Amino acid sequence: MRCPACRAPAIETDAACRQCGFSLELADRTFGIAPALQRPIADITGTLGTFAQRRAAQVIAEVERRFPQLSIAVVLMEVPAQAPLVPYAFWLFNRGSLSSAVEKAGENRLVMLLIDTSSDRAIAMVGYGLEPFMQEVHLQSCLQAAEQPLRRRRFAQAIESFARELDRQLVELCRLVPRQFGLVPEAQWLNASAAGDGALGMAENLY
Repeated sequence: MRCPACRAPAIETDAACRQCGFSLELADRTFGIAPALQRPIADITGTLGTFAQRRAAQVIAEVERRFPQLSIAVVLMEVPAQAPLVPYAFWLFNRGSLSSAVEKAGENRLVMLLIDTSSDRAIAMVGYGLEPFMQEVHLQSCLQAAEQPLRRRRFAQAIESFARELDRQLVELCRLVPRQFGLVPEAQWLNASAAGDGALGMAENLY
């Protein structure tokens, strides 16, 4: 992980960034009391209509059904003009009541999309439980999918585009992760063993 303020490598157990001193306690003193947010969509500005919010929530629910290990939260609000977006999003992620008390550290598999309705900026963050798998490049693809609707201030469409691209990225990760960790179906080994002169037999002939 990286410090949300200075982007220096950070250690999860450190109370504050060793490089710049950023911490959640410092963010509390800077940003005040965090709003109580609700999943899947916290529309603090009341920007979305009822139908649009329901439709976007349905798209999110479809992704969560396909990947029940994770949860998704979208926050629409006016980020204070003086607040740097990344530290502010990190503060909301941790202080906005989006995760339960038991969803700590590696158990936290939340994906949060924060949309600043005053500037049409957006940022996405994931919990520690997803960081080994979802890199910044994956989140960037999701944000790029939402970019055009955001520019047109079609926030519900932006949420749907983000969620659908997240689904696509997760499907691709499910295909790639077993290879990265050297996991192969048991049948492959059984077939190779039964063949005798297959992969295992060839390996034995090397010695």
